[in-house]
Amino acid sequence: MYNILITSVGGTLAPFLINKIRNGQYKDLKIIGTNQSNECTAKYFLDNFFVTPGGNSSKYIDHIIKIVKKFNINLLIPGSDEEALNLSKNKKYFQKNNCSLATIDYETLCIFSDKIKTYRALKEKKLPFPEFDVIKNHKEIKKKIKEFNKKDFVIKPSLSRGGRNVIVVRSDIKKVFLKNFGREIHIPIQNLNEKHFSIYKKDFFPLVISERLSEPTFDLDMLAFNGKSIRVVSRKRLNPAEPNAGHLVKKIKKLENIGKNLIKEFNLSWLYDCDLMVDKKGNYKIIEINPRMSGSSVVSVEAGYPLFEDMISILRKKKIKKIN
Repeated sequence: MYNILITSVGGTLAPFLINKIRNGQYKDLKIIGTNQSNECTAKYFLDNFFVTPGGNSSKYIDHIIKIVKKFNINLLIPGSDEEALNLSKNKKYFQKNNCSLATIDYETLCIFSDKIKTYRALKEKKLPFPEFDVIKNHKEIKKKIKEFNKKDFVIKPSLSRGGRNVIVVRSDIKKVFLKNFGREIHIPIQNLNEKHFSIYKKDFFPLVISERLSEPTFDLDMLAFNGKSIRVVSRKRLNPAEPNAGHLVKKIKKLENIGKNLIKEFNLSWLYDCDLMVDKKGNYKIIEINPRMSGSSVVSVEAGYPLFEDMISILRKKKIKKIN
């Protein structure tokens, strides 16, 4: 048997992902999953399921190592940012147990998990990124808004998950409204005042102020090994604020080239996700790079790109399938 461990399988699409892997070309797979909560539909589709502490917990690594040893895990795929960071930081424990961890070095993941570090790295590597500045504390907010000198802009924490605590200031609306399940507040520029910034507690800083980009929103699934591109799949969100509400999978050469350049410049291996939007001139800009696979990467698999079979093929030194 070939044993795979996938963490954070609590997402809506996780059961579909497990079924796609199980019904792929490899029939000798045993799939084990973990999640922070027992309320998890995917557990009914797995060979074994375990509840673990959160990825930031000091007990997390011990829990995962026990599972790796018990089931002789061959491939470990992180499903959340915190888990990817913690696992990568402790990579030596998995190497000792002949377990391949599907993530790169801890230092690069730290860049991806921090928007300021990401934008600075993209700038250095001449890759597309939004115009931005850094807000270090509450006192700097008004000053930085004035210096940024744009009618439309976005303010958000540099370290955040799931698009939370985002303020979008716009010149094309007249009323305040919420978006992305209440995680984003859209404010007409004439209504902007200091009370809106009260959501930013001391530990939310530094913040990023950046140009407001336009929809559509794209997800880019990037599968790579040792800095070489294996597959780059672009997905246009049907509902930009809700990644699981459907996608249009389409070959867009400019997006594919951005993905290939990201893979080369950051020397990527395994599967990662990048989100993009467009500026006023229609240029694609990277808004974030996730330090792990996308929760909706199974959409690309459903569309015909066998990303997870490819990962197994890489490890088993099998030829990557050509697809139409």
